[in-house]
Amino acid sequence: MPIHLEKILQELSTKKDSYKVYVPCLWFNHKDTGFIEVEYASFLAEKINEILHTRNQGKTSNKNWTKKAIVYNLFVRFFSAFDHDQDGVIGNHIEDITLNKQGIRETGTLLKTIALLPYLKSLGVNTIHLLPITEIGIDGRKGDMGSPYAIKNPFRIDPNIGDPIVTLSVEDQYKGLIEAAHFLGIRIVQEFIFRTASIDADWTKEHPEWFYWIKDQQKYGPPKFTKKELEHILKVPKGKGKFIAPDHLYRTQFEIPTTGTDYKKLKIASAFADWPPNDLQPPWSDVTYLRLYNYDYTKANNFNYIAYNTIRYYDPELAKKEYINDSLWNIITEIIPYYQENFGIDGAMIDMGHALPNSLKNKIIKKARSLDPSFAFWDENFSNKMETKKDGYDAVIGDCWYKITKRNGFRKIIQSLNSKYPLPFFGTSETHNSPRFGFGNIKKKKASWILFNVLPDAIPFLHNGFELDEHLPVNTGLNFNKVQIDDYANKKLPLFYKNALHWDSQSNIISFIQIIASIRKRESWIFDKKDVELIKTNNPKVLGFIKKQGKKQIIILFNTNFNRKEAFDLPVDFVGEYNDLILKRNIQISENNMIKKGDVLFALQNPIV
Repeated sequence: MPIHLEKILQELSTKKDSYKVYVPCLWFNHKDTGFIEVEYASFLAEKINEILHTRNQGKTSNKNWTKKAIVYNLFVRFFSAFDHDQDGVIGNHIEDITLNKQGIRETGTLLKTIALLPYLKSLGVNTIHLLPITEIGIDGRKGDMGSPYAIKNPFRIDPNIGDPIVTLSVEDQYKGLIEAAHFLGIRIVQEFIFRTASIDADWTKEHPEWFYWIKDQQKYGPPKFTKKELEHILKVPKGKGKFIAPDHLYRTQFEIPTTGTDYKKLKIASAFADWPPNDLQPPWSDVTYLRLYNYDYTKANNFNYIAYNTIRYYDPELAKKEYINDSLWNIITEIIPYYQENFGIDGAMIDMGHALPNSLKNKIIKKARSLDPSFAFWDENFSNKMETKKDGYDAVIGDCWYKITKRNGFRKIIQSLNSKYPLPFFGTSETHNSPRFGFGNIKKKKASWILFNVLPDAIPFLHNGFELDEHLPVNTGLNFNKVQIDDYANKKLPLFYKNALHWDSQSNIISFIQIIASIRKRESWIFDKKDVELIKTNNPKVLGFIKKQGKKQIIILFNTNFNRKEAFDLPVDFVGEYNDLILKRNIQISENNMIKKGDVLFALQNPIV
């Protein structure tokens, strides 16, 4: 038996009959809505035993396993949160806002996440992408919980995701989660942040030279550039333009460190959106940028400031080998190996990895792969370029989440079938930074999930709550308009506040996703992303794919019009009897057909006897 799961079970056995709580029925049987009263310790123990009594699937050794990943994007604090005493709030303890009056942690925990692994397995998930789980800073904290991207210490796990029902450390509970996931054949990809740290990060006291310090926080804000300067700067990513420094007044706000600097009289410079340089977002009060290079301070333009040319598109004069902040780079390089060796993680998502110096990025990847050649690296990059593949990445986020929301988005993505991409990309219609997709439009959600399961180069990716038709976004970071941002400003978004998914949603598509998972298990050839051909009908709004294996042939047709039914004609070669694998019924496809609004025809041709 996995050692840490055994320790958890031993402790839970001493707590039985101690706490009566409510949990969603979906946690219990993976199908019913509503909630049910359970004995908390017994419920957790039963779920762990359920895992251990399944066949141990383990992990296969495969360097290219990312290509076969079916991912669930999971934010522990949000994913397994629930109002366990049904008093209408998540946590209301006077001493700890995450606990209820019984002492049960109502925000998400690692133990509750273990209990939900069989649920994720029922969705066909074989990989979990964990949003950052490390300790969160307090200074400048946003919301009542703080952002997981405000890293106080990258070597410590956030104690708030530990479950107080057991005395095991949060680190041991994390080890238990990974043991349980691996037992079920589920890999864990953990997200890491290497460019920023919280304002009160432990490193600020241990290594103040790794940070940017200012004299007066009140006047501080992003640097401003003239229109003409911006014209030159915006060409920099394409290898053109000019590296133009911020004005002298902005630069003089920053203190040049010396051996006699009294850091108690200074303040850490908060971060801000680094690109484009005229981004209107206000400074990010809870994080700061790390000083990745130490330039010669005696020179006139010493780069002792935060701007696009010191933290993203590094000025060539700054980004020289002799100016590398070696002590900082060395410790950054050891962060992922720490989680490999102590917890057994399988991969890393690097937040804004494309904005790190290439030499640092290469050092990080080389070190991790020396410990595990099959260790996966994913890049939070919306572009899919050969340079990213050459850097050693296995996948990128890509831009499907953006494209699919635009006019004719479905159609354009389907028509991109024959496009060649250097790397696999996330097949998803939403991320933790984007608006929720198709809320209330179940057909759109279902169609997108089928599309990304069969589209070559797409990695099927379920964002936390997509299957529940969750309406609340995690964050308003990308693709929100001003009206939406203003609307969500007064809502307690999960990235910063204690919050819970709507597990009682009546419009969930869980059973549908489970059907797709069962088809995948039974007819895996349909989803192997090989030899997929585009079908175009006489109606441009109805198109899709055809795939063959031996005498088998499957047709997947999308009505990309979600407002009305569409008529379409097919060549005579496609006429015949089919088995609709989703609706589990025999159908007849003729030359002239009709398809309902937003429907997907997922039909396997019956062989001619």
